[in-house]
Amino acid sequence: MRLLALLLLAGCAFPNPWRDQHNLAESLKPAEVAPAAVQTNLPLRTFKVRAYADADYQTQTPRWNARIGEQVARASAVLERQYGVRLDVESIRPWPRRPGDRGLRDALAELEAQDSGKGVDWVVGFVSSLRMFSATQEELGMADVFGRHFVLRGMFSAVETDAIDQALPLLSVAEREQLGRERRVHKEMAVFLHEWAHTLGTFHERSAQSLMSPLYDVSESSFSDGSSRIIVLGLDYRDAPQARDRWAAGYREAVQRSATLAWDSAALDQALMAATHLGGAAPAAEKPKLPNADAQALERVRALETAQDYGRAEVLLQPLIERHPADDEVQDLACTLAQERNAPTKVALSACRPAAKLPGAPPEILLVTSHLLLGQGARAEAVPLLSRAETKLGSTAAGWLYLAALQLEAGACSSAERSAAKAGAAKGAEQVALECTRLRRRIGFPQQPDALTPERESDYVSASLAAHQKIDERKLDAALADAAALRQAFPGTPAAAVVECRTKSRGRALDPIRAACAEAAAAAPDAFYPQYVQGLVAGADSRWTDAAAALQRAVDLDDSGPQVWQSLAAVRQKLHDAAGLRDLQRRFRARFKAPLRPELWPTGWVAR
Repeated sequence: MRLLALLLLAGCAFPNPWRDQHNLAESLKPAEVAPAAVQTNLPLRTFKVRAYADADYQTQTPRWNARIGEQVARASAVLERQYGVRLDVESIRPWPRRPGDRGLRDALAELEAQDSGKGVDWVVGFVSSLRMFSATQEELGMADVFGRHFVLRGMFSAVETDAIDQALPLLSVAEREQLGRERRVHKEMAVFLHEWAHTLGTFHERSAQSLMSPLYDVSESSFSDGSSRIIVLGLDYRDAPQARDRWAAGYREAVQRSATLAWDSAALDQALMAATHLGGAAPAAEKPKLPNADAQALERVRALETAQDYGRAEVLLQPLIERHPADDEVQDLACTLAQERNAPTKVALSACRPAAKLPGAPPEILLVTSHLLLGQGARAEAVPLLSRAETKLGSTAAGWLYLAALQLEAGACSSAERSAAKAGAAKGAEQVALECTRLRRRIGFPQQPDALTPERESDYVSASLAAHQKIDERKLDAALADAAALRQAFPGTPAAAVVECRTKSRGRALDPIRAACAEAAAAAPDAFYPQYVQGLVAGADSRWTDAAAALQRAVDLDDSGPQVWQSLAAVRQKLHDAAGLRDLQRRFRARFKAPLRPELWPTGWVAR
């Protein structure tokens, strides 16, 4: 009896999937977007908003004009409580722009050309939702600092809806729909407020809870005090041309007071540069000094480091780390000491992360932290640090080579090739470029460069490699599901077709293989797998000339696998091409230091 009571009190002694899924659903709910501090007795100021919705947004959004009105009203309710600002929708109009997603920067330019904003305070354009999930604010909305226009995407996501349905099958349809609705409404409000605040001068901040984080998160809930100071200045001065100098001076001071909040040094530099558009030149910022006692303690840590007494140095540094989280010298030293004593990866990462987040983080800290993150599989966190490091590196070839190797590991091919070129003749630079080429040919990159921006290459490569790994593990249905996700996430790119070609080549029916690989070869002429499989299919059809051409192309694209050489040798034998076979054997010996012995071409189709 006592045991039963204890089990009941424990509450989790027995598995309860229904309860677990409800707990998971609760954890997936977004934070409430609300003022950090509600202001009372504020004079109410009304600002007019004119909204436009393009044809794609209208098609994707039932009751689109009512939805826009609701979205503005929700944002207005937050702003009214914090700043005394009410947004009044002047009108919601169809936006007669050419169909098709040409990117938010183009959409913003088109909106500015469509409507100068006469008679209103802001003009907002609504465009199609993304076909894939993204947390990057620049893919969800766009605004220029001190502008009067901004554009927003629709926030419906079929990918997210499917993920909720798959993760919470025990919940009712109504409960799952309610969770999806809450998450959509939160994202709509957070992105609206983010872009609205950019027009008043705010910059990106590091906190995931801040509405000014560059990466959208369901935990976003309010503007920081620093952002609020900038917003209030903008509201006070944006319609007072005679006060531009006062706005510039106040804005610059507010930015410098909030420097430790900045996402990175680039965000801070851009904000200070923006002050020059308002008026006046930016004075040099003075670094705050450590108190005397802490400065002396830091010197003792330096002495212990020089003496290679890393353990005592870390113990003495720990209180300084906690008291001065925004001091570059203190945080950089913490990261350095962890490296010098060969701390375990997780310990070193814990020491280096705070240093890497600071705006003034030097490139070596950014590179080391990225290296540690990639080792832990945290590619999404590492890529922005690598981008920051690229803007800070000097002319040292070794630094550029290290960066190139990390960018290659992250799947950022264009960045890796650019950094390898800057490494010049450094040993290994050519190998990085070669590996990038091989990676492109394995995955399949689009022929049109604008179909895949450099910022999304890492995600593209990662998703593609995951699909190919499933093929290697013979999880073919899962690989085809990944291909479908790739098509949705990266429209206009060939990786999905390459995955489908390779997956279907594991079957025995030739017609599906022909169709899939013909599509992949047309979409990605430089991809290895479609050429290789088409060569095998042509051989299965006894079309030996076609087989030779396709397999020769496959060898030219990637000569690292002996199997494709052997298949080509077998075709050369079928064609009685003795000279071609001898040349192939010579090249094979030079490549693999072994003889190439062609085998008889197999009868029937053999899955590869």
